[in-house]
Amino acid sequence: MTDGPRRRRQAALWGLVHVLWAATDLRDLGFEVPLEDLIDLMKTFRRGAGFAAKPRTRLRYFDDNAWLGLVALTLPEPELARELLAFVQTGEDPMGGILWVEGGTSRNTCSTASAAWLASSLGDDTFARRAMEWLNATLRGPDGLYADHIDGARVDRRIFSYNQGASVAALRMLGRTEQADATAHSSLALFRAERLWQEAPPFLAIWFRALLALPAARPEASSLMASYVERLLREALDPGTGLYTRGGLGSYDRTTTIDQAAIVQILAMRSGI
Repeated sequence: MTDGPRRRRQAALWGLVHVLWAATDLRDLGFEVPLEDLIDLMKTFRRGAGFAAKPRTRLRYFDDNAWLGLVALTLPEPELARELLAFVQTGEDPMGGILWVEGGTSRNTCSTASAAWLASSLGDDTFARRAMEWLNATLRGPDGLYADHIDGARVDRRIFSYNQGASVAALRMLGRTEQADATAHSSLALFRAERLWQEAPPFLAIWFRALLALPAARPEASSLMASYVERLLREALDPGTGLYTRGGLGSYDRTTTIDQAAIVQILAMRSGI
């Protein structure tokens, strides 16, 4: 699997995660998908207890492995999610939070919240609570939105939709409904119009997935997603390629495979409402 048409660069695990998520969404809608082939491809990324960013490489990202663990909950691989949670937990920093990457120093919302989401999905609420308590104390703002990461004493205060989505999902599963609702509604107020349109589709797919599972946010999230899909079909679809690449649509590093896989997820979620 490459990064897109006419590209030779091997797609990363982060991209494969979104392809797998799209495939399971389509499967759940009754479509036939080559899920076993994708699982075989996934296994080529295995490195020890976790999965590397690319096959035959050494670098392992804790957020990649947490996202893969969340997808594994929907795959016919019953023990994989627990194996991945055990690996992700080795990335817990003594000062709190989950490292972004092995050997790094940055502790990110994407790695910490996704780890908490996975842990709570598997019944390890003790770990999930500890992760979210650190995240709330360190990167959550007064409006309920989460900054991107902290590295040393420096906080990167950028707001990305998937960080809010993963946090909402973890908080919901831990029963912290008031906090989950606050983050969801603040993020819904932020990601509107061009801010929504220019956000990377992989981030939005995670965000929509989490908000649709939160009762207080579901009606507004459903309406917003419907408007986004209508604009996708109207402005972003290239009839020559069948890909959604036009109209100034946001992108994740101009990487076609992950963008299109994320859009498939959004279209599937919209169909399932």
